[in-house]
Amino acid sequence: MPKPISVIVSICSSHCSRLLSLVRIELSLYKLMVTFQVDKNLVSWLKHINPRIEASSADLSARLIGSEFKGRKLSIIKIGAKGASRILARNPDTSFSFAIADGGVFKGVAGDRDVFATPNRFSFMALPGEPVEICSGTDLISGYIFQISADYLLSEAVEHGTQLPSLVTLQETIPGHEQLILACANQLIKFSALADELSSLRIMQPLEESIVSLLATLVGVDPSALNPGKQNNSKPSYVQIALSYMENNINQPINLSDLCIACNVSCRTLQVSFQTVMSSTPLQVLQELRFTRLRDLLLQGMDVGRGCETVGLQHSGRISAKYKQIYGELPSHTRSRRL
Repeated sequence: MPKPISVIVSICSSHCSRLLSLVRIELSLYKLMVTFQVDKNLVSWLKHINPRIEASSADLSARLIGSEFKGRKLSIIKIGAKGASRILARNPDTSFSFAIADGGVFKGVAGDRDVFATPNRFSFMALPGEPVEICSGTDLISGYIFQISADYLLSEAVEHGTQLPSLVTLQETIPGHEQLILACANQLIKFSALADELSSLRIMQPLEESIVSLLATLVGVDPSALNPGKQNNSKPSYVQIALSYMENNINQPINLSDLCIACNVSCRTLQVSFQTVMSSTPLQVLQELRFTRLRDLLLQGMDVGRGCETVGLQHSGRISAKYKQIYGELPSHTRSRRL
């Protein structure tokens, strides 16, 4: 079985006038030509991320298809990758990016955070300069990628009342708002294709501003700036309610919005409460709880796969590695020692 082909996609601006920009790169290992077809709408964006793409077989032509909205402050790329088994890229040094999955099966890592592939849900975020790796499990994968100046988004967060904002907090606050973001994004991409200046003024600018304003509102306080010594009497009760919700629903997917609804408070209030009381974010505490419960089940003799399912974890190599990082041994070793 041939090994995957790895090529660096370089885009020539002279191709932009064509419907598809064809990138031909000769691979001396196989002595053949591999053609990557790239929609001209994606050429400008690809120049900024310098992707490296691995095709799944020697005779396969990969294709990057999609469209782009480029606004005053926000760029949105709806992209599909066909025939690419692995994609490596680096987020631009000045941009904050996040993605919402659309279709296909894939996994990966953005920075040191997992990439998720649930359709119409938050997939990943990338801070300025962070690497992104996507491994495809299907021939076609697709999603939406949003990019905005990191400095601009931080300044907008301050304008919305968040002092000492941190983009890292968006990993927990964006989930739960995908429906609104996608509704605006699809309209922006649709009207962008029409190239109608009147549409731009009346429709596109307000839609773009809606997404930017939402993101600025969702940016939370830098956790390192919070003082754990200052406590509000009402905050521990929020934390206790959230912990009870985690325990009662530990086998289910839980995001920050779920916890906020259970506690009837805003995302920012709950985050500050957890930082004040537990010096961790709600989702960090949730992950610690899942691993603690998994270890308890393994010590009782439950097999690893069933144990992961019971506590809401996906049985994978990354989960095993994280478990070993915490407890110094693999999950299977914990179980075998106690049988």
